[in-house]
Amino acid sequence: MSQENKGSKSKHGKSSGTGHEKPKKKKGFPRKTVYKVVLILMALAAIGFLVMLILLDMFPKGLTLGIIAVMLTLLIVTGILFMSKRKGVRIAGIFVAAIFMAVFVYATMFMSNTYAMLNKINDESAARSSSGKVNVAGEPFNVYITGIDQWTKERGMDLERSDVNMIVTVNPVTHKIVLTSIPRDAYIVLHRTGTMDKLTHTGVYGVDETLASVGEWLDMDFDYYVKMNFNACVDIVDAIGGIDVDSPKAFTSSENSKYSYTKGINHLNGKGALYYARERKAFDGEDQLRVRNQLQVMEAVIHKVTTSTTLLTSYSSIMETLGDELETDMPTSDMQKLMKLQLSDMRPWDIGTQRMTGTYDMEVVASLDSRNKYSVLKVDPESQNACLEKIKKIMNPTVQELEAAEEARKQATVNNIISNNELINRILGRDNESGEGEGE
Repeated sequence: MSQENKGSKSKHGKSSGTGHEKPKKKKGFPRKTVYKVVLILMALAAIGFLVMLILLDMFPKGLTLGIIAVMLTLLIVTGILFMSKRKGVRIAGIFVAAIFMAVFVYATMFMSNTYAMLNKINDESAARSSSGKVNVAGEPFNVYITGIDQWTKERGMDLERSDVNMIVTVNPVTHKIVLTSIPRDAYIVLHRTGTMDKLTHTGVYGVDETLASVGEWLDMDFDYYVKMNFNACVDIVDAIGGIDVDSPKAFTSSENSKYSYTKGINHLNGKGALYYARERKAFDGEDQLRVRNQLQVMEAVIHKVTTSTTLLTSYSSIMETLGDELETDMPTSDMQKLMKLQLSDMRPWDIGTQRMTGTYDMEVVASLDSRNKYSVLKVDPESQNACLEKIKKIMNPTVQELEAAEEARKQATVNNIISNNELINRILGRDNESGEGEGE
């Protein structure tokens, strides 16, 4: 063997020549490191989602656990896909990770915005005084709704008259609601001065004056209030996809001739609902018939919002509309309890309506020129007492009503568990047993 050939081999007989060496692979970002980074990002997204899920606290326990189970399953599946030796499987893992990030990052942002909005519409100082007043998920309560005759852009440009006045009595145990509407022209005593005035003028002095004046007049307390303007009505109705009302006659809005209504069922968008609720010139009874129309609109909104599909599909749109258009002293925690109650207990609400009636007369009005008399509505004591009696019945149900409500709640709980399981199975891609056995 020649010296040259001897030198071409190493001590162990391996060739050390440069002519036959394989080119070395360029060092890049290690594949395993990329997958680790993706999993870390997914974990961070999951943590952020869980934090907001806890803060918002609006979903029932069963649904919350189901969502967490799906999230953990997707994380584990992604990790398993990344460990595969097959490139196609690992690419599938990347797609799963991308979908996971998109869904849970968006959900976290949505919940964060929702939480901020709940606090924005909350009158903090008033909410502190209302905190702990009542367990809204287990005790009856009264909400006073005052509708201000302004658009959002008109805030501060004019006096805020209380155009809509309604008491919403809610019993979460019996799942009953009664809406009691009071005519805006009702002739009552102003709390601040002890003089007689129209109910609508109490809004000029602020929502506290409205609550105090009506509370003293009816001898009742209100647990919470909701103050909204025209935009709130329009945007809420639009957010839930419109409402259906049954008009007693055909008429055209005297405020906006673009909006006409036929006798019978009308499907209304936001502005259509607003002008329907505000119309009085088209009716002989004027304000008293407008009160009835306001009740129709409110009942239609509550009925649609308290259906499961509408609440889930329209919740984001509803919250986005309310920032500058609605104010309430209901604490954020109580609003969360109500949302959780609706999502966990899918019993239909029994919604009743009533309105106080009376006769028109000419009287001196404290907020106007005392030298003249103005048209006011003197509420009939019998009508007033009948409305208050119905409110008391909702607030104080009988033993039989409570027993029936408990049975209905238990059945609703069973149905809800079944629905949640079906939803989780669909998310995980599982087939139900009946589908698997159809060919047998």
